[in-house]
Amino acid sequence: MRNKTKLFWSFVFCLVMYSSTSFATGPRVAPSLFVANVNQIHAMEFPPFISSTAKNQGLLIELIKRVLKAEKIAGDINVLPSQNMIKYYFSRENALAMIGHDFNLNKSEQKKALFIPVLSTDEYYFSYNSAERAALNWNGKLSSFQDKTYGTNKGASVKKYKAAGIKIKYARLQALLKKMQNQEVDFIREPELTVQTLTEQYMPNEKHLFVRLEPKAGEILLGIVFNAEHPDGRGSAKKFKQGLNKIIANGEFKSILQKHLGDDANMLSYIKHLNVK
Repeated sequence: MRNKTKLFWSFVFCLVMYSSTSFATGPRVAPSLFVANVNQIHAMEFPPFISSTAKNQGLLIELIKRVLKAEKIAGDINVLPSQNMIKYYFSRENALAMIGHDFNLNKSEQKKALFIPVLSTDEYYFSYNSAERAALNWNGKLSSFQDKTYGTNKGASVKKYKAAGIKIKYARLQALLKKMQNQEVDFIREPELTVQTLTEQYMPNEKHLFVRLEPKAGEILLGIVFNAEHPDGRGSAKKFKQGLNKIIANGEFKSILQKHLGDDANMLSYIKHLNVK
């Protein structure tokens, strides 16, 4: 009986210790606590480029995985819902790398960030044009959106919008589309492919009401940021650059691009800002 009692209290002690280690920090639990591979790579949901539900986790992830495999760079990719979570793991948990765009890094984070762009794509502002609400008059200057509400993911750079007198509302992208429909958000800025993917999946009957505003808002670079303070960070970044150039030169990049976007996808438009050799 005494042995059973000791076993019981040993079990309770272990359970408490595990719980305090795993959950004391709430949502900031590092995935590295639960996996053997310490080379963690974190990415934010951003369809069709990064998607936890898509085959091979989306276009950008498939391209990155191809380079990692070819160059024998070890790393487990985790697709997460929040950019702030990704930045936390990068800066505090010493992740090998993070994947995405517009990381809005502070000076301390920039010092350790080795960014390698993999794709470039155009971005547009989108508004919701219902019977009760006409599309916005975008003239190429942010001043045309003064007093309007801009929707974006928490962690993105919003300094220039605030300077132009624009209000900010944070939410994940899928929620922002609904907020636009409900007139809580006036406009968002995203690649056209991203808006098309989400509206076709979640709002197919209203997708024609999400209006792309001309001229384009600009361009973004999507890629991978290696951590210079990680033991494998600098070496992995060097090998990744070489591997990316290889798959562009040998046609693998184009093949993966067309698999996701169709045979008429223009590869040059997606690599024009990558400075590939």
